[in-house]
Amino acid sequence: MVLDTETADLSGNVYDIGWTICDNKGNIFDEYNALVNETFTDPEKMMGAFYANKLFTHYAPMLFNQDIEMRNWIDVLADMNNAIEDWEVTCIAAYNAGFDFRVMGNTHKNLGYTGKVLSHKVKTLDIWQFACETKLKTRTYKKIAQEQGWVSSKGNLKSGAEFAYRFCSGDFGFIEDHTALSDARIETEILAACLATRRKIPYGKINGSPWRIIQ
Repeated sequence: MVLDTETADLSGNVYDIGWTICDNKGNIFDEYNALVNETFTDPEKMMGAFYANKLFTHYAPMLFNQDIEMRNWIDVLADMNNAIEDWEVTCIAAYNAGFDFRVMGNTHKNLGYTGKVLSHKVKTLDIWQFACETKLKTRTYKKIAQEQGWVSSKGNLKSGAEFAYRFCSGDFGFIEDHTALSDARIETEILAACLATRRKIPYGKINGSPWRIIQ
């Protein structure tokens, strides 16, 4: 399962969640996308969201076209745990997984729920860590990143999902959508590219500041 969340702030309040069910080659067998009712319908939280403009440019059309639905948080978690069981998921992966896992836990607590978010024991994988250990630390990436200007104001090479996808896909003009399912799809492709290197998979290595690896 490759997971992505969009939040109203850095501490939690997930409002958009999506995932793919895929194999090691990036073939996608199932997808899920939902807006979290409790957060998305709270105007105070949503108007302060970093991507608040997407309420009108992205989510309104998605709701109108029935490409996404509103679900209560507890129902989203039930859907996730059911998907893990039904598809016999052995690993949940995300780009910057520490962030996604943390904000999901915070959202759970903020809404007054106790207990665990997941009812199944699975491996965890930070695709960001994996990408930096494999694809992004190469001389080729460093050369292209410098040539393309994928460099932060502090002089560090950028390593976010947008830039990893640009490199892995060859689409150097790609712009990340920053909606959950769309981002989960590109992260699935990044994961497949990392797995194709046949390098050791860094299961459970979360919050390891992987960006430092490629500098």
